[in-house]
Amino acid sequence: MDAAGFVRSLQQAGFGPFTGVPCSVFTPLIDHLGTLPADRHYVCTSEGEAMGLAGGFALAGRTPVVYMQNDGLGNAVNPLTSLQLLYRLRALLLVSWRGEPGQKDAPQHKVMGARLTGLLEQLQVPYAVLEPGAEALEQALARARAHGAAQSTPFALIVRKGYFDPGAKPAGAPGDAGLAPRLDYIRLLAEAAAPGDILLGATGFSGRELQQYTEHPGRFYMMGSMGCLPALGLGLADSHPGRTVFVLDGDGALLMKLGSLATIGRRRPANLVHLLFDNQAYESTGGQPTLAAGIDFCALARACGYPAQESIAGPEAFRALLGSLPDRPKPLFVHVRVRCGTPAGLPRPEQPPERMRDDLMAFLG
Repeated sequence: MDAAGFVRSLQQAGFGPFTGVPCSVFTPLIDHLGTLPADRHYVCTSEGEAMGLAGGFALAGRTPVVYMQNDGLGNAVNPLTSLQLLYRLRALLLVSWRGEPGQKDAPQHKVMGARLTGLLEQLQVPYAVLEPGAEALEQALARARAHGAAQSTPFALIVRKGYFDPGAKPAGAPGDAGLAPRLDYIRLLAEAAAPGDILLGATGFSGRELQQYTEHPGRFYMMGSMGCLPALGLGLADSHPGRTVFVLDGDGALLMKLGSLATIGRRRPANLVHLLFDNQAYESTGGQPTLAAGIDFCALARACGYPAQESIAGPEAFRALLGSLPDRPKPLFVHVRVRCGTPAGLPRPEQPPERMRDDLMAFLG
């Protein structure tokens, strides 16, 4: 399906504006939405936030479209049940089907992939699995319109991988010219880290690069659970006060759960270093822009109680910072602007999640 034609069909059927959180299934769709006027497409930091925004649009008499990965549906369940379903507010949900039974996908999508349709049924949200072709789309939209008119509650369209024609990728802004890649910093960290330190990589390319291109025995790649890595790091830091815990975070992930800054700032673990690799993009889902541009993350960390913050301008400055870590107060927040891009052919880890768990727990003793 051509993304422009898809959006046109939805708008002609009375649906809009669009909001949500990226998934690679929706890359062509979001690329096209980025060409629309700003009041027709709103990028949000979490699926729950997008549902709240959709509630406001519905109260204004509109029928918003909320796109999300099926794993992100978990973030949307609370407002879906206590806002849209409670107040009977219309919305059209576009839910990607990652981890569809019988289809190969990343391990973190397995659980929700198998339960997606059952969860929607439990929530009494009617749905249609989109089939290719304009006629199938028109039929699904007709069902969604009829349900909205009769029940005034959300209807979901489930979108499989490969549904959208890839099309041409729009040119990106050259805002990261001259910046070093994230992997340069990850390698410096792995070389400088003490043997007993813990290195935690967030879902997406930060964690994959840490897992695939370093050999530190204390590394751990957290698949999925977007935004939860700082909290996981706090749990490990408080449980192992004799080890330094490095949290390798991303801007999109941190924006999804900014409250973790307040929790860490209140607890103040003296052995936690929070590294934010900021490329201002949801890189692993297609490079869609985050809302990071213009945000002073160090100021946020300071306001939340981190006693030390540092903005890094390049690998040499990062190397110097690593050498001075014992003398710096913690938790330490480090903001590192990096350019988009990964090594060609970056593979997914072959180890199953249970093996990664067992390896880290054995390392921790």
